[in-house]
Formats: sequence, structure tokens, C-alpha cells
Amino acid sequence: MKAPPKRKWATRVRAAKDRIRALRRPIYVFALSLFATGFFAFTFTISRRFEEKRHNLSSYWFEQGQEELDEGKPQNAVPDLRAAVFYSHQNPRYVFNLARALAAADRVPEARSYFLNLLDEEPGNGSINLELARLAAKDNDANQARRYFNGAIYGAWDSDPVSRRQQVRQELINFLIGADLKTQARGELMSYTAEMPNTPNAQLWVARAFTKLGDDRNALDFYIAASRTNRRDVAALLGAGWAAFRLGRYHEALEYFKGASALHDDPSTSQMIELVTSVIELNPFESSIPATERRHRLVLAMGIADKRLRRCADAHDVDLDTVSGDPLQLTHSQWNYLNRQLRGTYNNSGLVQLLAPVASLITSIEQKSGCGAPIPEDQAMLRIYQGGGELQR
Repeated sequence: MKAPPKRKWATRVRAAKDRIRALRRPIYVFALSLFATGFFAFTFTISRRFEEKRHNLSSYWFEQGQEELDEGKPQNAVPDLRAAVFYSHQNPRYVFNLARALAAADRVPEARSYFLNLLDEEPGNGSINLELARLAAKDNDANQARRYFNGAIYGAWDSDPVSRRQQVRQELINFLIGADLKTQARGELMSYTAEMPNTPNAQLWVARAFTKLGDDRNALDFYIAASRTNRRDVAALLGAGWAAFRLGRYHEALEYFKGASALHDDPSTSQMIELVTSVIELNPFESSIPATERRHRLVLAMGIADKRLRRCADAHDVDLDTVSGDPLQLTHSQWNYLNRQLRGTYNNSGLVQLLAPVASLITSIEQKSGCGAPIPEDQAMLRIYQGGGELQR
């Protein structure tokens, strides 16, 4: 027999419900997956836009701060660079420049703290070590300054490391000279000369450094090297002239001063040429000159000293023709005594014996104060006779 129609319908309904129940879980899973995907896409978009905004803000404030720092306005640069650091989540480059701005604004403890934190992350970083060296130098802490300068010299640099290390060593040498640590400065300078570039600028810098150390002999060598590398370098020629002059090598000094004057006419150089010429022409200590020339030079020197003494007497209202115990009158009496001896001496051995007492007298006269500015002749006398007394071989 066939099933009744109602039973057949119920069977179909139950089958449909069973199919719906079977599909419900996949539909839910699909719906939830779709929702999750949409939510993730939404949050990713929002997060990306926020990151872009934050990056733009950090870049903007960094550029603003860097521009103010380059313009010499560190106080204005600090808040801008702080904002850049905040938005960048402690970008090391931004932190480094913030520390530089703090240092330039004389906020040394804050700057040092930032640099030390950076150095903990990169102990071999040349730039960070250099900045810490400068802070130590500003505090006159020689030990710490040398430590960090050496860290910079032997540290890592992003570009042109050889040139950067040479520049740092120059800075270290200048610091040591300024701190009057001349022995250490000389050691660093000798290390620098072993690796320095063969350029006029480097040679001139070394020559000036030796001059600051009072080493005119080495200074002269490097001034000469610089002038030979660049024959139109007036500064090198003048430096060589002064170094040779201080060493008593007057003929060489004259040539260097004349060379500088030929390239650049300057009144001070002309005065030095006149002074050196006088020193050469009036120097009685040269062993090779004959007795007549030595006597002539000594007589001229005594005449120049007498003029200086009389200018002193006029300035102090002293009568040199009387003797009342005034120091200028006593000096004039000594001058008269030596002058008579000199006038009566013609042989070379006698003139050589007079060199020391004449040198002592002329030096004392030329060094007297309150007598007006010394003229070139007086400067020449002091240069020749100060510390003199023996023949120059």
C-alpha cells in the first residue's frame, strides 16, 4: 500500500531540517572568518595609517630640529628633537642629534646621559666616542677626554674612516696642547705624522702644532715641506721665516720672509725683513767676520743702546750727565766705561772678550720699561744680544 500523503510530507520536512543543521556550522564558521578578515583588514589599515602619521611627525620634527641646530639655535632645536625621538620610538639617529643639541645648549649632564646610553648599544661607534670626548674636554677632564678620543680614533665610522680618524687625532692634539700636556701632545703628533696625508694643509697644520709645542726645529722642517708642495703658500713661507728667526738662522729667515713678501705685500712682513736684515748686518757674534767689522758692529750697537737710554732718561726726567744714584745714571756710567774700552780695542781677541759685557749692558738697556715703543733697531739689538756672549760657529 502507498504511504499516506501527510507522512510523506513530514518525512521531507525532517530531511530538510537535517540538511539545514548540517550546513549551520560551516555557515557560522564562514561568517565568523569573513568578519575576522574584515576586522583584521580594518585594524591593519588604521594601524598602518597611524604608523605613517607617526613616521611623518617624527621626520617633520627631526628636520625642524636639525635645521635649528645647523643654524646655531640648539635651545630651539631641543624640544623639536625630543618630539622626533618620541614619535620615532627612540630612533638612535634622532637620539644622537638630540644629545648633540643638548651639548651645544650647555646641558652637558643630559647630553652625556644620552651619549652613554647610545655607547652601551654601540661601544665601538666613532661618532659617539668623539662627542663624549668633546664633553670631557669641555669639563677639562683630560683622562676621560683621552679615553674617548682614542675610542673615536680606533672606532668604526660610516664613511671615510681614515680621514675621520686623522681629524680626530688633530682634535686630540689641539686639546692636549691647550691643556698644557705637551709630552702627550708630542707623542700624538708623532703618531699623526706617521700616517698623515702628503698635502700642504696637513704639513702646515703639523708645522703649526710643533710651533705651539715650542719645537721650532721640527716646525721649520714641515713649514719648508709645505712651501715646497705649494710654492705660493704665503702662510708656510711666513711660518718658516719665523721658525728660522727664532732658531737664529737669520739668513734663511730673510729668504723666507722675502719670498712671502713677493707673493703678498704686507707691512708686518716688510718690518720683519728690515729687522732680520738689521740683525744680520749688526751681529758681532759671527766667527767668520774680521776684527774691523766686529768692532764696527759693536760700536754701532753701543750707539743704538745710547739712543735708547737717552729716550728712557727723557721719559723719566733724568739727567744722565750727573750721578745721583738713579739706575739710569748708573747704567750710563757703565755705558761710558765699556764704550771707552771698545774705542781703544782693535785686535780680535780683545773684541771677543768684550762681547759678553757689551751683550749684558745692551740687553739691560733695551729691556727697560717706560721708554716708549722700541724701534726696529732696538728690536734687533735685543734679538742679537739677549743671551749672547759667545761666537757663533
